Amino acid sequence: MRVPDLTRLRYFLAVAEELNFRKASERLNVAQPAVSRAVQALEKELGFRLFDRTTRRVSLTDAGEVLANDAKKAMLLLERSTRHARQLALGYAGEIVIAYSAQASYGPMAEFVVKFRSAHPSATISLYQMASHEQLRALEAGEVDVGFMLSAACKAPLSLLPVVKERFVLLVSIYHPLSRRTAVSLSELKDAGFVMGTDKRWETFRSLVSNSCLSAGFLPTIIEEADDVPVLLQLVALQRGVTLYGSSIRSALPEDIVAIPLIDDCAQFEIGVAWDRTRETPLVKEFICFLHGVRNNDWLVELTR
Repeated sequence: MRVPDLTRLRYFLAVAEELNFRKASERLNVAQPAVSRAVQALEKELGFRLFDRTTRRVSLTDAGEVLANDAKKAMLLLERSTRHARQLALGYAGEIVIAYSAQASYGPMAEFVVKFRSAHPSATISLYQMASHEQLRALEAGEVDVGFMLSAACKAPLSLLPVVKERFVLLVSIYHPLSRRTAVSLSELKDAGFVMGTDKRWETFRSLVSNSCLSAGFLPTIIEEADDVPVLLQLVALQRGVTLYGSSIRSALPEDIVAIPLIDDCAQFEIGVAWDRTRETPLVKEFICFLHGVRNNDWLVELTR
């Protein structure tokens, strides 16, 4: 049996994901009848139905669901292979898609990217912020090439290169009783109310904070939650609670928030770069080699002091 027409497969996948021919046609930017004809032609070519259609709903048949899952992987692999070949032909030119967590954005990541871009002016670098656990899915799906994430989130079979160790600092309002302290211990925060990122977006970071506090004999009492860093800082400034964050955020803090160092040895975390070796393009390999070089030159040590 020959391989189905790729255009028909692409139209089929759009309908399979939307389960709506109109929405699929809008997404593909083609007329709805063309999408319907393509799916019908594919079903005729394969010899079995892919969808169950009624006037009210569209659903995948069992066979259609199997094809949708496998075809999506195949299309991603084909796109990846085409991109890989283009990069080879252009000599490491092309695009590298980099994801980064909120915690990584305040550290040396931007300097890494700028320095790498200067060394590879023909390369296109695309940056997308996403939580560490979201990066795992994006790397697995081939949607991003590398991810600056909390090392604790990385799981096999992904590869991980640690790039920076960072100390936690305590963030408090300038009106907080601890705001004039030059250092504090975690045990002093046992009765404090914490503001924290939501568990949905900050799953890994929350566990790191909780583990550090647990080492000091308590779990943080969370009284407010925020979905992003600006709201988190606003809650701290409004004295809704205190929070822990990486020390690199100091330069981005508003005037009404103070960062206080923590003396505890456990008050630290690591950020690394994760990638999938099975999808390693020449440009990705070049980027990882560049980061290895940075580590060997002790540049990271300077940035994390």
